[in-house]
Amino acid sequence: KEFLRDMISNISHQLKTPLAALDLYMEILTREPENAEAVSAFTQKSLRSLERMEQLIRSLLKMARLDTGSIVFEKGYCPVSEIAAQAVGELAERAKREQKQILFEGIHEERIFCDPEWTKEAVENLVKNALDHTDAGGVIRICWKSTPVILRLTVEDDGCGIAPEDIYHIFRRFYRSGSLGDRQGAGLGLPLAKAIVEGQGGSLNVESSPGEGSIFTITFPA
Repeated sequence: KEFLRDMISNISHQLKTPLAALDLYMEILTREPENAEAVSAFTQKSLRSLERMEQLIRSLLKMARLDTGSIVFEKGYCPVSEIAAQAVGELAERAKREQKQILFEGIHEERIFCDPEWTKEAVENLVKNALDHTDAGGVIRICWKSTPVILRLTVEDDGCGIAPEDIYHIFRRFYRSGSLGDRQGAGLGLPLAKAIVEGQGGSLNVESSPGEGSIFTITFPA
């Protein structure tokens, strides 16, 4: 009962902003149906709000499944390069649009024992986070290296970094630093990535300094 109560509360809280925005956009569209420019602009804004709602609901439902242990990770040996490339996917277009680079570094044939779909999602969330906190001209590096004991994959950026008072809270759900201003994010990507990695027996850690970027490190047993 507590779990359901918390989930309903979280969903309600997170949907308030996009729903309020949609309400406003619909009101404007109703008032100015003949204004083609306004119709086009606020239709696009409405679609973005709907997309945000969809992403929020998907993330919350995934967190719920992880919390209840209803996910069975289907592990196998997978090329790290493929997971990294799939994680970037459509984000490559966003990076290009925002004038940011995403670089890869690691042995192409290196393999990792994990669930490829879920691990790809964890890495994708880390790359999204890096893009959110890196300005135009910035560089995001995805690197991987193995030892006889572990495989380590890092997502490194040269963005704004994390304040010391925030670094111990960033994996909490819905946590948003007051220093972020209007930067993107709902505070779900990093907790979801951590839950996915730890659910497979790995670990996710971060090193960061304000103004010097951040390094998120995923470690899996070899």
